[in-house]
Amino acid sequence: MGTKKNFLPGTVGLAPMAGVTDYPFRKICFELGAKFAFTEMISAKSVLLNISVNEKYFPKEDEKHLVGVQLFGSDPFELAQAAALVEGRGLWVDLNAGCPVAKVVKRGAGSALLKDIEHFRKVVREMRRVVKRLSVKTRIGWEKDEFEKIYDALVSEGVDIIFVHGRTAKQMYSGKAKWDIYNPGIVPLYISGDIYTVDDIKRAMELSGADGVIVARGAIGNPWIFSENRDSPSLDDKLRVILKHIDLLREEYGKHGVVEFRKFVAGYTKDMPHAREFRNKVMKITDVNDLKDAFVEYFTYISQHNRASV
Repeated sequence: MGTKKNFLPGTVGLAPMAGVTDYPFRKICFELGAKFAFTEMISAKSVLLNISVNEKYFPKEDEKHLVGVQLFGSDPFELAQAAALVEGRGLWVDLNAGCPVAKVVKRGAGSALLKDIEHFRKVVREMRRVVKRLSVKTRIGWEKDEFEKIYDALVSEGVDIIFVHGRTAKQMYSGKAKWDIYNPGIVPLYISGDIYTVDDIKRAMELSGADGVIVARGAIGNPWIFSENRDSPSLDDKLRVILKHIDLLREEYGKHGVVEFRKFVAGYTKDMPHAREFRNKVMKITDVNDLKDAFVEYFTYISQHNRASV
C-alpha cells in the first residue's frame, strides 16, 4: 500500500469549530497565513432535508479551493448522500468523528461513532464510495486511547487524510492533549489539541511525526498563530485586524455582527492592561460603529500609556 498523496495546500490549517469558524473568521485566518480550513459542522440530515438552510455554512466562491465541508451524522447512507450533494461546494468532504458535545453524541454522531468501530467503518465506506476526497476528524478513542485501531480501520476503508485531536471523547477538553501518537505514515496525518503557539505547532509535529496541525481554540483572538512571522503583532496590526473582523461580520450578519464578535473579544484583548473593564464595557455595545470606536479608543490609550512608561 503506497503512501496517499496529500491534497491539502499546506501544513497549518484552521480547525472546525461550531459557532466560530464562519466565513469572516476564515477570511481573517487565511489573510494571516492559514493554508486551509473547514466549514462549521453541518448535519447530514439537514443537507438532505433542505440544503438552503445550510447556504450560510458552505464555503464562498473565493475560498472554495481551501475549505473542506464537514458533515456529521450517524447513518451511513444519509452521510453518503449528503457527501455526494456537498462535494462540489469545497475542496473536500470531512466526516466529524470528534465532537464530544452531548447534543451531538446523543444522536450517535460526532465522537459517538468511536463507540462502535464496525459501524464507524461502514459510515466511512459509504462516504468513500461517493466522494473523490475524504478525510475524517477523530479523537484517539471514546474512553481510552484506541487510536491504533481507529487509524487502521480508516486506512483500510481508503480515507485520504486523518485529523486527530489527542484526547478521548470522555476527556472533552480537560487534561493535556496527547501529541505523541500512533502514526505509521500510510496517510497524511494532522494533529490538533492544545496548540496555542508557533512552538506548539513545531513540538506537536516533532512528537507525532504528523504532516501538519490544525489550530482550534488557539486561533480565537490570535489568528497570528498562522503567520510565518514569529513575533507577536504590533498594537497597530492587532487593531487593524480587529476592525476588519468587525467589518466582515457586519457584511455577513448585519447588525447582529456585533453580537457575533463578542466571542472573540477575550482572545483579542488577552494579557492587555485593564482588559477586564474594557471587556465588560464592550459586551454591552450593540452598534457596530460604537464597537469600532471603543476599540480605537482603547488601543490609543494603551499605546499612549506604553509610550509614557518607556
